[in-house]
Amino acid sequence: MSLFTDRKNAGTGFAAVWPMRVLVIEDNADLRDYLRLALESQQYEVLTARNGQEALGYLNGHSVDVVLTDLFMPEMDGIEVIAALRRQFPGVRIVAMSGRPGVDYLAVARELGVVNTLRKPFEIDELLAALKEGKG
Repeated sequence: MSLFTDRKNAGTGFAAVWPMRVLVIEDNADLRDYLRLALESQQYEVLTARNGQEALGYLNGHSVDVVLTDLFMPEMDGIEVIAALRRQFPGVRIVAMSGRPGVDYLAVARELGVVNTLRKPFEIDELLAALKEGKG
């Protein structure tokens, strides 16, 4: 019997322990797949989106514990995603990542209330620590 149950069926009389559900928003398919596999190997439940619009559409029907978003993506950049998440899903925890040199867009993300930021490239241990930070 698995304790990893559907969150919509909670309240069955026993204390279920759910894996943390993470939504990874990354336009680079190779990096998106790498992050998914790395997190799944650490027992995270991972959902992925190619861009901010896809992610926001998904979140209208599903819940996640934390969103890991890139800042530079086509169609809707990470700053726009963070602002939209703050408006539509104020309780969701957000971790922002970026590898773009120059202007410190991670500082802008921090101003918008992300729980942590990661500068690419980063180690998986750094990612795991960032996801756990601020966990209630």
